[in-house]
Amino acid sequence: MFRRQSRVDRLVISVSILAVVSGFGVPTASLAQDSAVESVAIVTPASRTNQGWDQQGVNNLVAVGEELGIEVEVVENAGYDDITPILNDLADDGFDLIVCHASGYQTVCPEFAQSSGVPVVVIENPGAVTPGLVADIEAQAQEAAYLAGVLAGLETTTGTVAIVVSGEPPTWNFMTVGFAEGLHSVNSEATLLYQVIGEAAYDDAPNAKRVTESVIAAGADIVFGMGDGASFGMIQAINEHNQDLEPADAVMFIDVIGDKSDSDAGQHLLTSVLFDYRGAYTQLLQQLGDGSFGDVYTMSLENKGVRLLEIVATADAETVSQVEETQAAIIDGSIEVSAVGDAGGVHDRLDELFPR
Repeated sequence: MFRRQSRVDRLVISVSILAVVSGFGVPTASLAQDSAVESVAIVTPASRTNQGWDQQGVNNLVAVGEELGIEVEVVENAGYDDITPILNDLADDGFDLIVCHASGYQTVCPEFAQSSGVPVVVIENPGAVTPGLVADIEAQAQEAAYLAGVLAGLETTTGTVAIVVSGEPPTWNFMTVGFAEGLHSVNSEATLLYQVIGEAAYDDAPNAKRVTESVIAAGADIVFGMGDGASFGMIQAINEHNQDLEPADAVMFIDVIGDKSDSDAGQHLLTSVLFDYRGAYTQLLQQLGDGSFGDVYTMSLENKGVRLLEIVATADAETVSQVEETQAAIIDGSIEVSAVGDAGGVHDRLDELFPR
């Protein structure tokens, strides 16, 4: 049963509707005074404070809501079961748009939109796009992951790098292949370890810790981890391993989606493949207001929807310079990064790049 959020969770924004998004490094936009868009809700499967997928989506939408003068309601910890009761309650409350912030909602939300007439935003389901009803957000995360792979390939001292994932959804798959291609481009002799914690083990921190310990034992000194809540198990394994080591010998962590630099990962965080939804949300709300809603918004390096978090200061200056040059080459088309979303394709590409 859907429970109404507390006053802490219900965020009513009252700034001027003519404010524009600025200082974000994303396209500016404003909503006309006569726009019908007054309120938007976001549904997340886990906590809005998890420093990852859920928090990034919530924080970005709240920031855009504040700038555009739109009420934002957050429904967190909705899980992955049928969220139709939650969607129905939000529809009854009159929300103009519902952001379904999980690939696990990519089927139920379009079905709800068709039956209710309430517009929704889905993740990774371009086939569901419907004018006026369903918009989709895609992330060219493989581009930023390629940069992370270049960074790892230049910074590893053991020559062994690991990817640890909490499942094999399209987003993780795109980044896995992008990272592997970036690693191969600068260090084709490296050893790449690839470990899957489990099927949809997004919040399985204990097993994430166990798997991360195993790749560290196998010689990995850089771990690229994709896990949501499971990431904290990865971080725990790395911190415990590094406890009595000199900084030069420490295992480093590359995160995804959010910014964990203020968490326990801090001193061992090499960078993160950061997702910034502000440009996407701004454009989608603008389109809902002007009647052009129902399209695919793709987050990329070029529009800064995906990018690397600032690389740790201890990284070699030449490494940072090469990463910057690589980013420019991806943006101008000189380097093309594969977009592989299916698990079978991931395994085939990894075998191609780093045969066992």
